[in-house]
Amino acid sequence: MSESFVEPQDVPIAELKERVRQAERQRQPLAPVPASVLAVHRYLVGSDFEGETGEDPGEEQDVFDVVVTDGLHKIKCLLSPKLNHLVHRNELCAGCQVTLHDLTLRYNEGDVRGDSFIIIKDIKFRTGSFSSDDPGAIPHWSNALPPETGHHPLTGGWGHYLPLWNNEDPCGEQWEQQEGEEDENNDPYADLDRMELNKLASKYKTMSRPYPVVVGRVLARARVHYYGKPGRDKEKWTYQGYIELGDSSGTASMVLWGSTVPALYKKLEVGAVVKVENYTVRHSFALRSRPDLHNNQLPCLNIELNINSRKPAAVVTVVPGNQVDPAWDLPDVKYNFVRGVELATTEDQAIVDVVGLSTFVGRWERLRRPTCPQFWQSRWVHVMDQTSTKPVVLQLFATSQPGIHDNITAGHIVVATHMRVMQSTVGREKKKFVYLTTTRESQVYTTGFHGSHGYRTEQALHDLADWLQSGKARQCALSAVIGGCYGYPPLPPTLEEYKAGLGEEKDVKVTPLHHLPAELSSLHYCEGKRVVVQGTIAMVTYRPHPPDATDREQRQNNRQERQNNRGQLQNDREQLQNSREQLRNEREGLQNDRTVQNGLQAASTSSKPVPSTSHDLSSSDEDIFSPVSTRLRSRSQERSPVIEGGPVTRARSKDMDFEWQPVSLLKRPGRKDMRKAARVFEEPESEDTGPKRKVKRRQRRPARGPTDGRGGSSGQQESAGGLSEEMNIDIELEPLREETNQTMTVNVTQLPPALPRLTTGRLHPLTTPRVWQPRHSDLAREALRLQPSELRPARQDNSKVEDMPVPNEESYYIITLLGLNNDVAVDMLFFPVRHGAHRTAYSHDHDGSFLAMLENGGMAKDTEVTDLGLPVREEVLDVRLVCVLDCFSHGGDNVELVLNRAYRVR
Repeated sequence: MSESFVEPQDVPIAELKERVRQAERQRQPLAPVPASVLAVHRYLVGSDFEGETGEDPGEEQDVFDVVVTDGLHKIKCLLSPKLNHLVHRNELCAGCQVTLHDLTLRYNEGDVRGDSFIIIKDIKFRTGSFSSDDPGAIPHWSNALPPETGHHPLTGGWGHYLPLWNNEDPCGEQWEQQEGEEDENNDPYADLDRMELNKLASKYKTMSRPYPVVVGRVLARARVHYYGKPGRDKEKWTYQGYIELGDSSGTASMVLWGSTVPALYKKLEVGAVVKVENYTVRHSFALRSRPDLHNNQLPCLNIELNINSRKPAAVVTVVPGNQVDPAWDLPDVKYNFVRGVELATTEDQAIVDVVGLSTFVGRWERLRRPTCPQFWQSRWVHVMDQTSTKPVVLQLFATSQPGIHDNITAGHIVVATHMRVMQSTVGREKKKFVYLTTTRESQVYTTGFHGSHGYRTEQALHDLADWLQSGKARQCALSAVIGGCYGYPPLPPTLEEYKAGLGEEKDVKVTPLHHLPAELSSLHYCEGKRVVVQGTIAMVTYRPHPPDATDREQRQNNRQERQNNRGQLQNDREQLQNSREQLRNEREGLQNDRTVQNGLQAASTSSKPVPSTSHDLSSSDEDIFSPVSTRLRSRSQERSPVIEGGPVTRARSKDMDFEWQPVSLLKRPGRKDMRKAARVFEEPESEDTGPKRKVKRRQRRPARGPTDGRGGSSGQQESAGGLSEEMNIDIELEPLREETNQTMTVNVTQLPPALPRLTTGRLHPLTTPRVWQPRHSDLAREALRLQPSELRPARQDNSKVEDMPVPNEESYYIITLLGLNNDVAVDMLFFPVRHGAHRTAYSHDHDGSFLAMLENGGMAKDTEVTDLGLPVREEVLDVRLVCVLDCFSHGGDNVELVLNRAYRVR
């Protein structure tokens, strides 16, 4: 019997090493071992990796240690480099269930102190996932060796692990701040003998070491720079961190090296006062750019203070705020906050700061660097303030603040400093699109992480605090969304303009359609890539946005209510018919007597069916049109923002299951009216205790699609029955509207049955944007984060991303593109940008045709989503298109293909 048919055996992790050792000695294969993955750690290949492991890394630069468990104990193993693609595609991740095959126990025979470890050479996946309320509480197996228990690699000389998806973020317990003991009895900073930076810059070459103490304030902090290379593991910590230090005489750079970076980086926040001892000084690197500190009165000194862990071992101490001597005259951190209305006139490449309420938070996207196999990591965020109706678009790269970035979500206050203004002109009309991108010194803060930073005293934040109390801020919060495919700036509407925007070469690299599967299979987890293909449209499918759980429940309730209404209507009709027959008989037999006629009139009136809601409606009308209610209603309409479906009143906000409360930013010095708002930058409530949403969505009317004639005839019958036309339509046409919400397809070209066809597969929940709600705050944070390297505690609730509602009228198309050689077809998603949505199209001024919508990326300005439908077959038949596709990998084989633009080849 071959090894592939061997039944898995529940081998305890505590006995795994011994089982592998015995199997190797007896030259017998070990039965597959079922296990669960707790963590996946990444580091670079060491200088003697093949000698340590017997594995040839080939072209792989990364190595992965995998921590597996049986639920009782855990053990760390080395993953064979041949299986690295499983991690790159996020198939092997924390929480997955696996079966371990072909295990090997390896010793480093060239090292006396070399410990043994297990190498996983083959692995299979099982269905389901592993979760735990406290994964960190699972103990190591009893005889675990130090490399298996510590947070450092099994092989090589590295002293740390790297982040799983980038190189900029801190990773591991070594980066955690160590709380120091404070001496309350004496003041170590009183009468401190210090040297100013300008004197140090002019005399350091002639001074003896150690240099005098320097005291300064951190004016800027750059993101962590990792300069490690594969095979160069003689230095355990290959990190560098730049800090801009300033005192009353000038500013200079302080550079952290090696192990001092994890020890000091998190402590040296912007605004902190530090005392530096036992440092070295050298001339500043000539080609290095310096940050714009907005402190124009301070000279920029060309020296660097180097902080090393040895030879000499520098000492950097953070001075508590209550022990900072005013006589030091340290400069404050200067900010240059720009308002939303001022951004269009701000100079290109200017360095500014921004603050606002986040109305859109996109998913992380990893971009492959052109010169090395590493990745950048970025996301798009929109923030709003009181000065403009358009959001400020932020492109946020990793800033070595993973804890803060993981907590950025919609409806929170976001502060971004040292951002660069980017102005992009698109198309022959030279339309200008402005956004802000991070620099090396950018820092980002959000609700819950603002602390005591100096920007809290800026006027821009005071103005934002006032605006957050208004109805307009509430309207922005109600329309906040997360996730979805997003790109900025938009592409131009013609192929010639697209070519011109590529640069001097003006040559479009077109990927043959039959090469597209190979391009997609090479994508790593959350990697985004733009490719260009060409072909003709073979099929167009129109789909409305997928209903969420609330919509399905509401639809089921509406269906049950309709059935009840139909039964009630049938009973009313029978009663009405019986009453009419009875009246007709009575009228024939009665004499023309006044008394009898009055009696008949009363009988006729009492026999008419009265709607069950008549009493409620009359009492409701009395209440609505009372003078007090009129005044209250008018005030509510003035104060409440108008959104789709009417003003946001208190009752409507409860129906929407969205109790958004504006947060108070800070107390203004000297203003009594701000003293009540003492809670600064509060975290909004993550759970909503209000009633579930009962909003009745506006139904779409069918357009360009199949129709049914039942509505008119049924409507006439209902009117004959004495019911209103509005009630008729609401009851009788509801099933028809459900039918029109189903898929509508037009076949342009008949595809051969055996033709290879690359399909989009299942629509990922974050492909479409989701409406943010306070009760989904934790779920939104988790959905927007990248896969963590270590398993996190399970959430208490069982909510999923699918439970978050989709914005109204978020419809999309599935377009099947046939290659010019008729040898392969591919399905693409197309999300037409509607006017006023968070996504931006180049232009909404076009004729509204289907091809014009593909070229401009969105609908015409006066077109409603309810007018969308299928194109006429003759409109797209045999039209050659050059399609710009935005490809995005959600992990494994789940690759998203979104059509950005489709240009006609004229």
